[in-house]
Amino acid sequence: MAGMMNFLRNESLLHGMKNETANDQKRRLCDLPIDQIRPNPLQPRQYFDEDDLQELATSIAELGVIQPVVVCQVENGYELIVGERRLRAAKRAGLSVIPAIITEVTPTDQQVIALVENIHRSNLSSIEEARCLQDILQRTGWNQSYLAQRLGRSQSAIANKLRLLKLEDDVQTMVLEGELGERQARALVALEGDVQKEWAQRIVDEKIPAKDVEKLVRQESSKTDTLKSNRTTQEKKQKGLSFAGPEGPTGELLKDLALLVEQSRRRGIPVVWKVKELAQRQLIVEIAVDLKEQIVNDEEKALSHESK
Repeated sequence: MAGMMNFLRNESLLHGMKNETANDQKRRLCDLPIDQIRPNPLQPRQYFDEDDLQELATSIAELGVIQPVVVCQVENGYELIVGERRLRAAKRAGLSVIPAIITEVTPTDQQVIALVENIHRSNLSSIEEARCLQDILQRTGWNQSYLAQRLGRSQSAIANKLRLLKLEDDVQTMVLEGELGERQARALVALEGDVQKEWAQRIVDEKIPAKDVEKLVRQESSKTDTLKSNRTTQEKKQKGLSFAGPEGPTGELLKDLALLVEQSRRRGIPVVWKVKELAQRQLIVEIAVDLKEQIVNDEEKALSHESK
């Protein structure tokens, strides 16, 4: 019954396709030779569990195919829209024909229907779903909001799915194979490549729940940001002053001045400088030395020398 309800939902989607009416849609139910049906090239499902397929094949061998597949007619046969698992299992069961509903649909809507049908069955991997969503967006030029509207979902839900494609390939495979849950995987997007893979394996090995993963990843990201900030500050200190000024004598003068200020700083003189005005006929540079700080530094050096 649930399978038929899913199909009816897909049928309602078919009725709503752009530039198509109920009269334009020609549908008919018949038995088709299995060898005349080719797989859907836009099938979102990429991973098929062998045990599940074998279980379905056994059921089909005993009871037959209860729910028809949906196909569209193409040159030299038919192309599958809905029912990839049923078609594969029917082949395993040794069937030569399969009940099918023949309909007419555009390639884009064919992909949308296949996605909706798999989502309704709830066992489509989040990575498979994300890849299909991305492919639809690229093929059609739709934005996320319009695709969300077509699928009856929120734009944020679409965006969250697409974020999963930022995961490393190895991590995506772990999601495809059911080792990592969607929420666990999405938390890892904030991490960089190698760290991401290390954490993914740790989550699987230690069976860390999604809520704890999110907390741990936040801590890891904060630690990484601090290290980056410290590294940037250190690099700036090591590089010292740099100046990209105008060409010609003026530029050379400013570069020499920048070098002089830097050398003075290295000797402990608290000096700063800035260009106040740089015009065709006039160059005004302000140089400031903190004499109070300089006096304190000189006194500290003198005391240090006397103590020795």
